[in-house]
Amino acid sequence: MGTTIVASSIAFVGCAKKRSEVDIHRDGIIDYQKLSRPKIDELLGAENYDRCCEAMLREYDQFAPRLPLINGKKNRNTFYASAPFMLSLYRALLGEFAFRQDKALDILNKVTSYKVLKDWENRTITRFVMSHAAGSEFFRKLALKGFQWEGEEEYGWAAEFPESDAYIAINITRCGLVKWFREQGAPEIAPIACKGDFVWAEFMTGLKLVRTKTLAEGYDICDFRYVKI
Repeated sequence: MGTTIVASSIAFVGCAKKRSEVDIHRDGIIDYQKLSRPKIDELLGAENYDRCCEAMLREYDQFAPRLPLINGKKNRNTFYASAPFMLSLYRALLGEFAFRQDKALDILNKVTSYKVLKDWENRTITRFVMSHAAGSEFFRKLALKGFQWEGEEEYGWAAEFPESDAYIAINITRCGLVKWFREQGAPEIAPIACKGDFVWAEFMTGLKLVRTKTLAEGYDICDFRYVKI
């Protein structure tokens, strides 16, 4: 009896470890739907929350088989924190709700900003580091590490750290979101992802993000400059 239970438990654990990438990222969308529910209810009406979520998952199931394989943990986490959720919501707004593009983009922008805010509120350690970056060289260097990416993955990120009068200066030279959204025929939503940078920058006490250009707008870099205020 005990042997049977142990064997069954091992088999169960083995099955759990074999969950597909598609299922993992589908669950991620569901988690972000729950996190964003207050804003979705506000913009679409509480009676349309389930309708929106179901439409998003249908849209996700259409493109999920073509999601990229990303090996680097930081590249992977950054990509999958935004890409599936944003594209599935955008397509649901255009398709299920038949909104015009300008309205769909406006709703996507508001929901995405809310999601980013709530997501970062849950990152206690990261917020602690960011909130101390302005007053400590040690924490400034820790903040810079957040922009150091792994390898040269096709759907990853790359950064340079130029000399600058800014307290923290980073040039992003490659962005996986910009590339992927363009390939999905929705380059117009990439700038909305960029706006999230200003949302989480609000947690950097004593610093202000100044940016004049982005890859999403067709420039060769995204110039992040954090200046003291």
